[in-house]
Amino acid sequence: MEMEEMLEKAGENRDELIATEMLVTSKAAVRTYAVALTEAASPEVRDVLKRQLTQAINQHARVADYMMENGMYHAHDVKDQLKHDKKKVKTVKKLSKDKK
Repeated sequence: MEMEEMLEKAGENRDELIATEMLVTSKAAVRTYAVALTEAASPEVRDVLKRQLTQAINQHARVADYMMENGMYHAHDVKDQLKHDKKKVKTVKKLSKDKK
């Protein structure tokens, strides 16, 4: 089964899959900009990296807020997040079995 078919089968979970990927990517961007900022020697480069870091932090906040508002991410309740993650694992396992 191709990725497109798997996404079609995922149905309503498709938005969550995309949002989760965006959240993970935005977290990685924040870390990368922060490290680059600490390594930059030029004040001009540091200024650019600070602006990009701020943009990355804001993007992360927008994605996280969207996910929390739509029940996709439970950042303030670990127990709920674990339940949610277990449900996602079951879904992935089911999709994997359907693929075979």
